[in-house]
Amino acid sequence: MITQPSCGRYLEVVREELRATVAPAVTDPAAQAALGMIDSILAAVATRCDHEVAWMREEIADIEACATAVLDAGADPAGMVAEALAALRAHRSPSDHTGDVRAEYDLAGEVLSRSLEAGLARGGELAGVVRGALERRLAREMQIRGEFSLVGR
Repeated sequence: MITQPSCGRYLEVVREELRATVAPAVTDPAAQAALGMIDSILAAVATRCDHEVAWMREEIADIEACATAVLDAGADPAGMVAEALAALRAHRSPSDHTGDVRAEYDLAGEVLSRSLEAGLARGGELAGVVRGALERRLAREMQIRGEFSLVGR
């Protein structure tokens, strides 16, 4: 019986069962490598599933702040950042369902891309602001992926 029924916990139970029951019975090196890959993938998914929506919302807010800095600095003469930011704000997620938030997150990705282009071209402190947003996004990606690797490859 699983007393803490979260997606992450379900995945941990599956990982435990694979390690305790299945792995000891497997002698084929290729199958052992496959089990290692499966475990790595399940670990990454477990880390992600219980926090993904919150993480996306945090990144969206960070990207919005970055875009606002670009606009406040007057570094968007062609209006490309403003256009992407307006699209993001006009299409907020109608719910906390992952698919809805992911659609908003995808729009935020375009805002970040345009902000990076404008901010890096301007240079100086603004370049540091936009670079920081990208670095935080990449750090989160590494946190989500964790120690993921294709075992035996």
